[in-house]
Amino acid sequence: MKTLTKKNYPYQAAGKVWTVPELHLERLPDGTVVILEEEILRIHRAIANELCGTPNNLSGEEMEFLCDVTGTSFSDIADYLGIHRSTLTKWRKAGETPKNVMSLVLKKWFWLRLFGAKLGNRTVQIKHLQDEEHFLLFAKARAIESNLTEPIQTMKA
Repeated sequence: MKTLTKKNYPYQAAGKVWTVPELHLERLPDGTVVILEEEILRIHRAIANELCGTPNNLSGEEMEFLCDVTGTSFSDIADYLGIHRSTLTKWRKAGETPKNVMSLVLKKWFWLRLFGAKLGNRTVQIKHLQDEEHFLLFAKARAIESNLTEPIQTMKA
């Protein structure tokens, strides 16, 4: 198989269009060009890291994307937040998502599900733990520094 690289590839996920700095495709012996599952997982980890590393509230599409990437059900979210599953169902039907603190807590939870085990028991300075926003910015940078993922951004209009 021959690897093809596309630069600044537009990739739609989580309700946004992202610019993938380098997308790696494989050309099969019959000439078909495919994207391998490991490449999709690499891109999804980068998007998840970006979503979790920002202070913005999660949108419904972002929350569904993070659930897919982490293998999390909406029942798992309800249990984690200590709310009834019907509350989450009502939010989804109304197009709402957890706001403020709940959104930040979910971002931290999703991020830890993706990257926490790979970072092990590394020390975190107290200044990064003063609140959820500071931790998430730190965690996003740590995942990139540790080569667990790479930077990605939404496509410029």
